[in-house]
Amino acid sequence: MTGSPAGRVLGLLERVQERPGLTAPQLAAELGVSERTVRRYVTTLQELGIPVEAERGRYGGHRLRPGYRMPPLMLSPDEAVAITLALALTGGTEHASGHTVGDTVGDTVGDTAGDTALAKLLHVLPRGVSERVHAVLDAVARPSPDAQRPGADPGTVAALASGAVERRRCRIRHRDAHGAATVRELNPYGLAVVFGSLYVHGWCHLRQARRTFRVDRIDRVDLLTRHFRMPALDVTDAVERSLALARPEWSVSLLLHGPVAEVEPWVPRFLGVCEPVGAAITRVRSSTSNPDYFVLRISDHPFAMTVEEPDAVREAFARAAERFAAAATVS
Repeated sequence: MTGSPAGRVLGLLERVQERPGLTAPQLAAELGVSERTVRRYVTTLQELGIPVEAERGRYGGHRLRPGYRMPPLMLSPDEAVAITLALALTGGTEHASGHTVGDTVGDTVGDTAGDTALAKLLHVLPRGVSERVHAVLDAVARPSPDAQRPGADPGTVAALASGAVERRRCRIRHRDAHGAATVRELNPYGLAVVFGSLYVHGWCHLRQARRTFRVDRIDRVDLLTRHFRMPALDVTDAVERSLALARPEWSVSLLLHGPVAEVEPWVPRFLGVCEPVGAAITRVRSSTSNPDYFVLRISDHPFAMTVEEPDAVREAFARAAERFAAAATVS
């Protein structure tokens, strides 16, 4: 077993609670330590006031003193929300049903240490705190199993998620990619993890439009007293579509010669937004900071294309065509 000594001490306590009678050799094997270290861990727990007892002899079993109960876990609502959000966003897997953790209290969330810790924490929280935690978790779209974990501050996430759940406007201090900061008021509609970063999507009162912000670039969140109406939308879809149009260098418009129902499955939402233009043509709106890379990504489909704008993308298509033609030439 890997981890810090403190984690192994708690691991010993958990095993003694769940399976009384484990011997020193058994505990040593499970924890990956020596029997002498097991005895030291037992002494540490006893010094903390936790009465772990062992029957005499090399093979004596370990158990808690009869009648002893561990004290209840005491967390404030804010502490509980921050901890559970951190575990939910770093745990590793979505529930098999596709629901958030808040929908499946007591179920096995996943098989990572973070998942099992989250399930246990949700199980022991007081009812009032647990209900708030569940509501906040429902506002966060968890990452897919193979996604990179985001590095957002749990307190910031908790505040934004609380605003989404309670339909309360927030004042945020946000830094752009160059470090320039602005203070905005935001109606937070929800949060989602896309490409390893956590984003909040909502109505920005400064720009008078829906906007998406990377949470790890938000330095401060203040919940305000004003409430808002929540529109019907899929937050993950909204974030992906917003990111597709957010690159400032070039705005892109293409015509793909096919009906929108057939084109959409070929165009990832983070790459472009599909709009019908008649029954047999689809406009794809996007943005890019690298036209050559964009051309490679957008070309994976069977439809004929026409570039409406910009010239930089037309030129990138021409360069790609020359490279492909040269590759097909028999020397």
